[in-house]
Amino acid sequence: MTFEHSLFPFLASIGGAVLVTYGIARWRSSKSATSVFAQDSSLEDVGLSALSSLFSATPTELGNGRKELRPTWGIRLIAPMVALVVLIFTDLSPLWNSLGIQSATAHLALVCLFGLVLGYSWAMLLFVQRVVYDDHYIMSHGVDLRRQTRRLSDLTGIRVHERRPALVLTFAEQAPLYIPKFLSHREVLIQRLEEISANNLNNGAVPPLPRWRDHAGV
Repeated sequence: MTFEHSLFPFLASIGGAVLVTYGIARWRSSKSATSVFAQDSSLEDVGLSALSSLFSATPTELGNGRKELRPTWGIRLIAPMVALVVLIFTDLSPLWNSLGIQSATAHLALVCLFGLVLGYSWAMLLFVQRVVYDDHYIMSHGVDLRRQTRRLSDLTGIRVHERRPALVLTFAEQAPLYIPKFLSHREVLIQRLEEISANNLNNGAVPPLPRWRDHAGV
């Protein structure tokens, strides 16, 4: 095979990767800033987000105008299974060796630690994570260690977190609130929160200045 013949597949693969990246960027820009695809930068990311968004659960009416939203069954079942398969079939020994961890026992202990973290996250997804809201308050369970509650009277914005699978609600006089990104019927919740936020801004609420954690994407 001549040099020119071997160079063509290489250039074609580079060109294809560039076109796919450009296409994903254009497609993602056509979505809203709070879309589940807002963080995605590859076809694998888009596919995982699409799977995680499948099989919405019906909101639970709690009375007095309160509704409870749970994560979709896609994120509760499919995403943890993908993470478990990756953990089982990925050889992490080169990573540990590069960090200077040579002991096989230490390798096994680290894998078990990752497994425990995955198991804890899976249990939170299945049994704990939820959002309860009405027109005045919103509560997030299972994202932080403790339940978080915020008044909606000074809500000023909602965005997708830069790195975590979470939506971030910002307030004029309260700390930000993190809620699950892959919620069932999230569009209804986001629309209502955006309406409340716009009304608060029109009534004089001032968005908070970005904190160092926002710049760092923490």
